[in-house]
Amino acid sequence: MESFNIILENYDGVMSEKEKIKYAEEKNEIYKNLLKNMSTKDLSQEVKNTLVELKNRGVKLAIGSSSKNAKFILNQIGLGEFFDAISDGNNITKSKPDPEVFLKAAEYLNINPEKCLVVEDAEAGIIAAIAAKMECAAIGDAVKCNKANYNLNSFKDLLNI
Repeated sequence: MESFNIILENYDGVMSEKEKIKYAEEKNEIYKNLLKNMSTKDLSQEVKNTLVELKNRGVKLAIGSSSKNAKFILNQIGLGEFFDAISDGNNITKSKPDPEVFLKAAEYLNINPEKCLVVEDAEAGIIAAIAAKMECAAIGDAVKCNKANYNLNSFKDLLNI
C-alpha cells in the first residue's frame, strides 16, 4: 500500500480507501503473475557463487525485505531453502527506513544486531540498517548516499569484508 500511495502522489483525483485497496491488490496480482516467469536463470552466477562461499565460511544469512513476495521470489530463483531466516512484509508492520525488518532478521538468527552486516541497494535500507545499529554495505544505487560502512562494486566484494 505504501508504494501505491507514492504512485498516487501524482494523481489529481480523490480515491477512497476501498478503491485504494482494490487497486493495490490488482497491482500486486499483476506483479505476482510477472514473478511467476522468474527462474533459476534470473540468479546471476556471481551472486550464487558468493552466497555459497559465505555459507561455506559458516556465515548465517537472512533476507530482510518489505515485500510480502520475498519467499515466493526466493523459491522461483532456487534459493527457497538457502537462507537461515527470512524477515519480510508478512511479519513486519513498518517498512524501511524503519529498522524493524532487519531487527527481526537478527532475532530470527539469534544474533545481536551489532554483529550483523546488511547489504542494501537502496538508501532507505541503509538508513534502516544504521538505525538498527548494524554495519551496512551499499551496492548499486545505495552507494550514492555515502552512508554505508562499505561500498561494493560487485556482490562478490562481500567476500573481502
